[in-house]
Amino acid sequence: MRKVMLLAVALVMALCLGGCMEMSADSLYALPQLSEGYLKLQSAIDSVLSSGAEYAAPSTGANRQPIQREDLDGDGVREVIAFFNFAGTDRPLKIVVFRSVDGEYSEIARIEGEGTGIESVAYLDMNGDGVREVAVGWQMGAGINMLSVYSISGWQVNRLVNTNYSEYTVCDMDGETGSDILVLRLSQSELSGQAEHYALTGDGEVVTGTARLSSGTEALLRVRSTQLLGGRSAILVESTMNGTGIVTDILAWQNGKLANVTLDENSGVSEGTLRLSYALYCRDIDSDGVIDVPQPVPLPPTTEGTTYYTIDWYSYYPGGSRRLVCTTYSNYTDSWYLVLPDSWKGKITLSREEGASGERMIIFSTVSENGARDKDFLAVYTLTGEKREERASVGGRFMLSRSEETVYAARILTEDALPVSRQMLIDNFGLIYSEWITGET
Repeated sequence: MRKVMLLAVALVMALCLGGCMEMSADSLYALPQLSEGYLKLQSAIDSVLSSGAEYAAPSTGANRQPIQREDLDGDGVREVIAFFNFAGTDRPLKIVVFRSVDGEYSEIARIEGEGTGIESVAYLDMNGDGVREVAVGWQMGAGINMLSVYSISGWQVNRLVNTNYSEYTVCDMDGETGSDILVLRLSQSELSGQAEHYALTGDGEVVTGTARLSSGTEALLRVRSTQLLGGRSAILVESTMNGTGIVTDILAWQNGKLANVTLDENSGVSEGTLRLSYALYCRDIDSDGVIDVPQPVPLPPTTEGTTYYTIDWYSYYPGGSRRLVCTTYSNYTDSWYLVLPDSWKGKITLSREEGASGERMIIFSTVSENGARDKDFLAVYTLTGEKREERASVGGRFMLSRSEETVYAARILTEDALPVSRQMLIDNFGLIYSEWITGET
């Protein structure tokens, strides 16, 4: 405290001697003063709270604050949106919009809903008129949600959509002016799902379309926007499947309507996307803006009795056909992957060995014509503990990458088996993060 006082006195003396201004030592410790506009806004909100309300912020999504700011009418000035719960009333959940006119805040619109809470809120311009619609997810009970979309043009609240949902996302499926809403619904009793697309025409008419999800769908894991090959927008829906694996449905705009472009009408499952052996998430493996779908491929079993897998990664076209992007071996235990050359395809198997303390390795081997392990040609090391950097360069090893507590290295055992080089391994090596899979790595 003495040092702070001396610093304050020195600052005051400097200001006085410099002739800049007069300032008391006490003013240096004064708290910042709240702006008049903030105080008036707080007064308007307090008037709502004093009528028996409490804050009720959305529980999920990007907009979770109890008080938010958005330019709803497109005039360049952000309105204030506050979320409340009036417990014990018929329609307890209320979203109140405040606007400042000449520095005074007043309520200009109010959205009311039933239920136990507000699950989420999104703001979107559905028909390109510059005025944002408000999408609200109402929590009606355990696992029951209702989505309502409101127009607030002229500050008159008009409900455009009211439907149940498991999950929804804002997107632009049809490529026309404005944003759309894609609603996903699952039926636990029938193990089926449906996607429904909502768009708004220029004259305010709501247009809808539906598409099936894969039969056997149990629960949604991830819903993400992406592009397909050729640049068309799409939504990737990853779901658990009959307790046996993960399926990816790809939803896109096809022939003027929403379609599941990967769905096989005979089997009812998205063809080529079901993966039973690995709980893998889709990802953009080659960073080209298109999210790729993984497909595990078993390798010949090793003498240790373990079956290892490589992963083929596919990008999709709008018509549902696909293109192989690359093949990787992905080591989720040690959090690394290696993009495999095409010349290795169908010619390798793998095995795991434990070295000294803090040292694990994967051995790449060729296979004979009968599928047996033949010649070891590459070892990839995961090194932890002390002196891991030093251990990464002994005995012909070279470093591939490092993380905070781990060093990854490789050693080429022979160059006579398959094409392999130090630079190729360094260029094709990468690290895996937990978001790659549906659990922890």
